[in-house]
Amino acid sequence: MKPYESETFWHIRIRPAQADVFQVRAERFAFLNVWRTYFINSMKTCAYVLVPGDFSAVVSITGNDVQPEKIVDFVAQKLQKKLSGIFSPEQIELMAASVTAERLYTEKDCIYKTFDLHTTPQKYGFSTDYRNYPFSSYKALANGSPSQIDQKTVWNWFGGKLRFSVFHQAYYGWVKPENMATAS
Repeated sequence: MKPYESETFWHIRIRPAQADVFQVRAERFAFLNVWRTYFINSMKTCAYVLVPGDFSAVVSITGNDVQPEKIVDFVAQKLQKKLSGIFSPEQIELMAASVTAERLYTEKDCIYKTFDLHTTPQKYGFSTDYRNYPFSSYKALANGSPSQIDQKTVWNWFGGKLRFSVFHQAYYGWVKPENMATAS
């Protein structure tokens, strides 16, 4: 990072209302491979979760003129170019149209959004224990396994790798199931 460039954190979400996407494991693996290959160099991924119908990530973007509209356009254009052959053209269009970018202003915002992403599979009934869900950054962060996740940034938010794990373990019992259809 150049000294004059700033780093901002964003919650990126792809949740098409009428597209039947990410329903099959193979689609989830394929999407994550596309994300790792084509997005990671432009926006460092700090945390993510991919459940049927919904992908969310906390990312870091470096630059002085970072606008939510530019992020949305960038992600939408990449999706349209790189998902061909994996999803139908209709699904790709719906995904691209559903991209949102929300700025996370504080470290506290980043902590709670990361925890929220990690607990999504359990909250919405895709897993009985989010800590074992395979389409989430939780395991790589908790175990310190080599990955393309920006682990050091996330651990710093929580006060270290151990505190990251302790935070998640301490609030494990608070994760209550909700209905994905009514969630915002």
